Amino acid sequence: MSETYVQVATNGSGEKVAVSQLSNGADNVDLQHIVISDDSTYAARAKVQNADPGSSDYGLSVRRICNGASFYHVVAAASTNAANIKASAGRVQGWSIFNAADYPVYVKFHNTAGTPTAGSGVVYTIGVQAGTHVNFDDDDGLAFATGIGISITKLIADADATAVAASDCVVNVHYK
Repeated sequence: MSETYVQVATNGSGEKVAVSQLSNGADNVDLQHIVISDDSTYAARAKVQNADPGSSDYGLSVRRICNGASFYHVVAAASTNAANIKASAGRVQGWSIFNAADYPVYVKFHNTAGTPTAGSGVVYTIGVQAGTHVNFDDDDGLAFATGIGISITKLIADADATAVAASDCVVNVHYK
């Protein structure tokens, strides 16, 4: 199939049309750039790029960028298991949690760059009933602006700091 194109005369006002030239081997064809943007803000132009957009970028997602994830793994100790998973902004993309205890356990995420304090600064809680397993996977995931922290407690309240027993659960988190 051959390409076709239309040649248009200039409008005489000196305005310019952005184009790129593409060769099909026999002819050079000028392709007009198409800009998708917020019509009131010049800075809100969307870019199509071969990378994940930055948090302040406007962008179009034309295919998923598969950069892989990092993993955090812990078999519960006799504590709240407070730990820093990532000391900078990140995204939790999934988890796999098994509760071997005879009571529910609560895995709590904290938006912090350091080791969290159980019972403080909880932003997301996953409840896992006794003897059950939960999985979650989402490439978009949950965004954490400061860092990713975790704790594991026996009670549901955000302010709870009741330690679980050793080997009560196993927690796997994948994140970027």
